[in-house]
Amino acid sequence: MSTEPGLGQEAARLRAKLVRTLTDAGDLTDPAWRAAFEAVPRHACVPCFYDHAGRTVAADDPETRDQWLTAVHENRQLVTHRTAGSATSSSSMPSLMATMLEALQAADGMRVLEVGTGTGYNAALLAHRLGDDNVVTIDVSPDITGLARERLAAIGHQPLVVTGDGALGWPDKAPYDRIIVTCRLRAVPPALLRQLTEAGFILAPLGNALARIHRTGERTAEGAFLPGGAFFMPLRRGADDGQPTRRPGLPDTAGRPARLPAALIADNDFRFLVSIAVPGLTWQYDLDEERKPTGARVWAPDGSLADLKADGTVTEAGPRNLWSLLEAAYDTFLGAGRPGPERYGVTIDADAQRVWLDSPRGPGWNLTH
Repeated sequence: MSTEPGLGQEAARLRAKLVRTLTDAGDLTDPAWRAAFEAVPRHACVPCFYDHAGRTVAADDPETRDQWLTAVHENRQLVTHRTAGSATSSSSMPSLMATMLEALQAADGMRVLEVGTGTGYNAALLAHRLGDDNVVTIDVSPDITGLARERLAAIGHQPLVVTGDGALGWPDKAPYDRIIVTCRLRAVPPALLRQLTEAGFILAPLGNALARIHRTGERTAEGAFLPGGAFFMPLRRGADDGQPTRRPGLPDTAGRPARLPAALIADNDFRFLVSIAVPGLTWQYDLDEERKPTGARVWAPDGSLADLKADGTVTEAGPRNLWSLLEAAYDTFLGAGRPGPERYGVTIDADAQRVWLDSPRGPGWNLTH
């Protein structure tokens, strides 16, 4: 972390500008959280990040220092950790962080568990609002938690930072009034539900949207999704977990006309349904001058792959006809009137978890860990 003279003042000015941007956009409305964003220095938690080309942008590099200082005070996600060449940790967009923290409905004295420590910036915001003793944050990698612990201490916060499997939570300080998950889940880990107070809830990205999930019994819960998208890296449970799978070889067979148009694959509402109905996909896009998709390749961990070309034809390979699955989701999406995440809910009963549309008796999809 750079300690050059004047950096603190310059960062404070840029931080105040960011807070005004978030406030004017309606992302930051609660005075207590606004005070936290005004006080906690994001630049101290993110002394470096990787740009889109994978190059390091850092406070202590004279060639990238100005780029670094500007970026950490903009409303953008910053990749902060890479494993075997793939991005595995990041600092989320401040607007999304503000949305999640306000949706947490935290009150004085509440105890919060954060799953996904990352840079420690979100933990610092929580600690500023609720006090160090009421915040526990957990991440799987000691490289991540070690740095986060140091950076938190440097800005005057000492919440409990744990290295471990976030899906197992941290029962030593349970029960928690709130659990906030800052990485994408395929399903809700049962251990987290068991660590809630009776009135507590989990706020987590299920697929590509946020769900607020209330415990209703010893092994039951129910929840609703919030409007808008929420794109996070997946929960990692081990050193090699959570990394994108490499793209299989492209099929060389003749294509067929695709019923799902390229333009729709960038629609956030449709992509939310896809993230639930056909989870675990990795995408590559062909973009036009307006950065709209004209073609795409999409593949799954099982080796299924689809290649959508600019002429509107698609080829598929692997154990599943992947584009056909996406077209089935497209039919559901159009038939339901293009629903956004707020029309979906989730029900958890013992070991079964189901996301449904409009009502528990409506169309649904089972979640698997």
